[in-house]
Amino acid sequence: MNKTTLFKIFALTCTVLLFAKPMNANGQSKYGMLTFNKAVNISGKQRMLTQKLAKTYLYLLGNPTDAKAKRDLLTTKIIFEKQNKILGANSQSQLTKNLISKVNKTWGKFKSLIEGVPNLKNAKEVVATNSILLKETNDVVEAVILESKNANNASSDDSLSEEDVELKQTINKAGKQRMLSQRLALYYFANSGSLKDKNNEARLRGVYSNIDDAITDLLISNFNNAKVEEVLGAAMAKWELVRNNEEKLFKNGFTPKEMYKLSNDLTKAFNKVTISYEKVKL
Repeated sequence: MNKTTLFKIFALTCTVLLFAKPMNANGQSKYGMLTFNKAVNISGKQRMLTQKLAKTYLYLLGNPTDAKAKRDLLTTKIIFEKQNKILGANSQSQLTKNLISKVNKTWGKFKSLIEGVPNLKNAKEVVATNSILLKETNDVVEAVILESKNANNASSDDSLSEEDVELKQTINKAGKQRMLSQRLALYYFANSGSLKDKNNEARLRGVYSNIDDAITDLLISNFNNAKVEEVLGAAMAKWELVRNNEEKLFKNGFTPKEMYKLSNDLTKAFNKVTISYEKVKL
């Protein structure tokens, strides 16, 4: 093989490497520095944080001296902003970037509501508007999944691409359980005292049903392995504490501190489930 031929091969190899998209261990394009599985997990966690912020604010309305809850509110705001920057910086999609910018705009208004000493006027506004921020963060999750699907369209293995999208949807479903765990406490607090009304009770019942239904879906997932089943079982055990006290849930039988802790324990349990799905190899 002469030098000219060797040079042509070398030049062609360099060109391929230069324009090749970054790939992860499963042979899929990456979300910047992140795997797409990780990006779905992180964007889904943003949904949960919107509900944790609203829940914590309502809790502090009646428990203004709780030092842990005050720290939770502060650290959750910081994490939400940092993770939004990470998602925006790593996306290759203009749609995803636009939706993240939309979240940032709504976040600015929402953030102003939850800063300062909690008061009833702002609490009512938090109850009325938290779902707007929740929907916008959910739109980002769906855009990340679409971005992943488009990145995988170049793959010649259609069956692997379909399976990968299904896995992303399962990570998404598991991640929603974290959000619903926080939303459960949010509307538990909104269904009491000066905030109580029929709409808040209906939302509380709806969240309860959504968590219960999704657990059934996760139990029969094609991606369940030994680790997933272990952490899913632990999460179900936590959820049984709620199911066995359904009457207490809807009649404000839990103390605010009990409900605050229960929602955080549920969130931690479902976070382990979400991470386990994130780590599934195809």
